[in-house]
Amino acid sequence: MSKIILLSILTMLLSACDGLGSITVKDICEKHPEMCSDLNPDSWCRAEKANIIKNRYNQSRASTDRGTYEQLLNFEAYKKCIAKASQIEHIKLKERKSERVKGLLTAERELKRLAQMTRNNNSPHLLYYHWSRFQNEDALKGFLAYENTPQMEYPEMQVALATYYIKFDRIKAIQLLYRALELYGEGDDIDNEIFLSLSSLFMKEEQFDWAYLWGYVGREFGVEDLNLTSIEVILHQQSRQSGPIEDKADTIIEQLNEGRFRAP
Repeated sequence: MSKIILLSILTMLLSACDGLGSITVKDICEKHPEMCSDLNPDSWCRAEKANIIKNRYNQSRASTDRGTYEQLLNFEAYKKCIAKASQIEHIKLKERKSERVKGLLTAERELKRLAQMTRNNNSPHLLYYHWSRFQNEDALKGFLAYENTPQMEYPEMQVALATYYIKFDRIKAIQLLYRALELYGEGDDIDNEIFLSLSSLFMKEEQFDWAYLWGYVGREFGVEDLNLTSIEVILHQQSRQSGPIEDKADTIIEQLNEGRFRAP
């Protein structure tokens, strides 16, 4: 058999495999309309809706506690978006407002249902959710019991631990945020709140060079609530130059993009 024929067969096989593993939101809604029909049908909150629909599909195939936690966050984001959209009147198509209200009611219903369903769940993700949202102290105790276990080796769980320690142990919070960054792989979407938190923590520690560095990194990853100029003024007052710090920050940005960041 010629190399050209072998190559053609291999290409077809790879294409077939790709097709089995890929499904669009449109495909899901056509095949499983019940996964989409309770959300607003117009273009508002497109990304938030897509996350909910894809999660519903994935959970229907293999339900996980982490998937349930992610869906709670998805519905929180959708509720925030659709609540804003439902206040906007369309002059010619006012019925669209009622469709958005339907989506808002869905978000409220699903958040209540999922919270009720998971109130006795002992997975770290859901224990953290019930502590952070409902101040459940028993959930907090259960969540902290997972510290230093493999179940916490996810970026979001390291960030969750940091939110607990941030009020009384800033150094540990910084270490946890560093660990979160180490756990991201190449191409992953990094939670840019990490950079804002690191810059703020270092400001409180009066380590202004590190505060500037993480603010600079955060700006490159889309953080908007940063005032690097004020930190730069402090550095100049201390006879520190921002250039070398920016060079170091550029190296860290490259490491993060390639999934090979290691805590300094």
